[in-house]
Amino acid sequence: MTIDNANNEFNDDKNFKILYNKNSNEKIAKIKIANSFFKRFLGLMFKPRCDYPLLFEIPQNIKIKERSSIHSLFMRFELTLIFIDDEDMIYEIADLKPWKYYVPKKPAKYIIEFDKKEFKNYDLKIGEEIELK
Repeated sequence: MTIDNANNEFNDDKNFKILYNKNSNEKIAKIKIANSFFKRFLGLMFKPRCDYPLLFEIPQNIKIKERSSIHSLFMRFELTLIFIDDEDMIYEIADLKPWKYYVPKKPAKYIIEFDKKEFKNYDLKIGEEIELK
């Protein structure tokens, strides 16, 4: 399925959005949204694979970097994490093995979890601005 088809198929589904490069308006990926405590808590735990990258919307009422910490307990595969700041810019990329814990350099607005094996298929780098539609 192409991203264009995915965009049309999930256009009405509030659990999915399309990630764009803000400067080029190029579509990067269809992503699933984790915007509740339970969805963020569960994340990709216990899943045998990652069907879609998972975006965590981080609550903004606590301004410490630890509120953007992430764990990989009960994970079956390695993750690549993308940390995005208040200006929608990627400021940190990190790999996380199962049963580990990671704290970013500063608080994040969003964190996106990718299957590490699949991450090479996405053109994302530190300093790029993203947009969700």
